[in-house]
Amino acid sequence: MASDKNWQAIAASKRESNAAKIPEAWRLPQDILKDVHNSSDKNVLDIPRTCGILTDQEIDITEKHDATALLEKLAAGELKAYDVTLAFCKRAALAQQLTSCLTEIMFEEALARAKSLDEHLEEKGKPMGPLHGLPISLKDSFNVKGVQATVGYVSFVSHPPASQNSALVDILLSQGAVLHCKTNLPQTMMTADSENNVFGRTLNPNRLSLTAGGSTGGEGALLKMRGSPLGVGTDIAGSVRIPPHCNGVWGFKPTVGRIPFSGKTPPGRMGSPSSILPCIGPMGHSARDLELFMKTVLDCDPWQLDEGCLAVPWRRVEPVSKPLRLGLILEDPKRPLHPSIMRAMRTATDALRDAGHAIIPLEGQYPSIYETAILAWKFFLLDPAKTPLKYMKEGNEPFVASLATSRFPELDNYEPNLNDLFDMNVERRKIMKVYHDLVVQNQLDAIVMPMYQATAVPHDTYGLPIYTVLPNVIDYPAAAIPFLKASKDLDKDFVRSDIEYLPPYDADAVEGAPCGIQVVGKPMRDEVLMKVLKVIEDVLKPTT
Repeated sequence: MASDKNWQAIAASKRESNAAKIPEAWRLPQDILKDVHNSSDKNVLDIPRTCGILTDQEIDITEKHDATALLEKLAAGELKAYDVTLAFCKRAALAQQLTSCLTEIMFEEALARAKSLDEHLEEKGKPMGPLHGLPISLKDSFNVKGVQATVGYVSFVSHPPASQNSALVDILLSQGAVLHCKTNLPQTMMTADSENNVFGRTLNPNRLSLTAGGSTGGEGALLKMRGSPLGVGTDIAGSVRIPPHCNGVWGFKPTVGRIPFSGKTPPGRMGSPSSILPCIGPMGHSARDLELFMKTVLDCDPWQLDEGCLAVPWRRVEPVSKPLRLGLILEDPKRPLHPSIMRAMRTATDALRDAGHAIIPLEGQYPSIYETAILAWKFFLLDPAKTPLKYMKEGNEPFVASLATSRFPELDNYEPNLNDLFDMNVERRKIMKVYHDLVVQNQLDAIVMPMYQATAVPHDTYGLPIYTVLPNVIDYPAAAIPFLKASKDLDKDFVRSDIEYLPPYDADAVEGAPCGIQVVGKPMRDEVLMKVLKVIEDVLKPTT
């Protein structure tokens, strides 16, 4: 329960205690911060490089290497874990001041850990594990022993620090990782705008007036700011793919059960009878970094730590040696693609076709994506106790604005019951059958589809993630790939006057915002999808 203080005072006290963990020497001057607010059109990506707080070496470490390259240098002794950790801690501190992306700051603990890893390498002559010395950031819902996990609820601020680690955290530490911070998320974790009443709103570093996405929005902003080389989030409707799309980085949703989920702090009620389950996935700067995370975790036999995890190792598969067969889902008429995303989809599929890969249109062969998303929301609304609302009431806190946009009008009077649940499961299996048959009959290696109908949009307007929840409904692995940026001049040829864009299309408001595509693989073939992603990466050459 919250104390007798009002919720504003409780939240302010928590934010002040976090801010105190940023050293004075790492603080930006007011002449920079005066333009940092949620209605500013400012792009802040260059500020860490130009503000004078980072050394040349720290700029090089944080900007010119993905996680895989950093690990190679760390293992070879070319870089010290302490220097790498210090660089990313400083850059994460800058990202926090510019985008409000962090919840828990663990810089002191991270630097102590990095120092011990350097001593280990010097004494043993070999790294602790495949993640030796690599800073990794975590969504706030992960438990780290000795650190709070408020998940953005005011009533959770009074909770004690975690007494033990999440299963995944134990694995990452055993492999040599350095955990330097936890990142922001939305109230209830069921909206695509990462705002809550404890830590405030995370801003998009590409353009502060745009959403950073959710629910792993803090990770998306932090990674784009290069304040972390690798991040970890959760996903039940797109939460490790929406923030990468909004900010311009990579994200991967695995098949459910492959990464251990136990030991986290949930935003709602445990034990849901829903057949759509959450999963954990990585966010980073390259396809190989996503594979690095998956391989490292699954090589540790995570079932030993989590009975709900599948006892299936990461399989070694050969690189793709023949042209890909890629199904194409372009748009749902309920949420037509904005010009920027239509251009990204057309450009990507044209490039893949020109590279010799087959693009097979699937239009008209699958159920309404919008109606499929409504089904997903019925599953998400199964808790008759409405536990997230109970947590909010305990903290006497108001709803954040974006929650009102994260609902289907068709479900305004929906009340779940056990009889409906049977029918819902039957409907879900029918949808799964359709996609199964499309993949098998067309011999597809993957499906290319939109991440969202638009780029990142102004705060509190993202609405419903119908394109990202589809892979969750059918439990297929899926990746967000950054590709192109919104451009008024280039997008004007893709503007259609005979449709209604939702949310409204404003070319000026999204100028320069990242675009991207989604690539969906076969269930339990996450390893194969990684190889497909590398082929697509070679063709599209996306940058983060």
